[in-house]
Amino acid sequence: MKRFMQLLFLGTLSIVYLPTNSVEDFDITIKSKWCDLDGNCTKSADFGGKWILVGSITFKKRSKSPIFIENITLHWNGDTLDNLVGSLYKKSLDKDFLPIEANLICDGLWNKNKQRLILNFDEKENLGPTTIFYLVLTIPESIEPVLKKGFFYIEEQCLPKAFKHCAHQEKLSLAINDKTTKNTAASTVN
Repeated sequence: MKRFMQLLFLGTLSIVYLPTNSVEDFDITIKSKWCDLDGNCTKSADFGGKWILVGSITFKKRSKSPIFIENITLHWNGDTLDNLVGSLYKKSLDKDFLPIEANLICDGLWNKNKQRLILNFDEKENLGPTTIFYLVLTIPESIEPVLKKGFFYIEEQCLPKAFKHCAHQEKLSLAINDKTTKNTAASTVN
């Protein structure tokens, strides 16, 4: 009986002192953008199309415990695409965004059958208080109109456990045809 009481006491202490985080401690914000990163680059054909900054995915957390992300899977909703080339970059909070090798998180893999862009990170990424990723697509002119009619959404299963509720509470979609993207195309990228 004494042993049982000790175990019960230890169990109660472990529950009382467990670090708890509320749902409000975690947030994901998706912002659509349509910004031509090449300008009028004549080399676009050499790279398979224009480099377009499609949008940003911002993870915010108030928890001090480490949370890692290993991949992001974006499901395409729109006309069927045979191929899509995309890369994920991390933005330094204190610098303007540049799609350079130092900021590259990974190149994506396109699953034609499931219409998904799978972004498997080269290394696990530790999410800080604010972590911003930018999705850049290499777009041939032939698929640009198709992309502007559809949208991506983040598949819940790829999100870290602490952020999964965001997929239930908010629409985690990246609408390329959003009217706000037309206004940001002429502006600079932060």
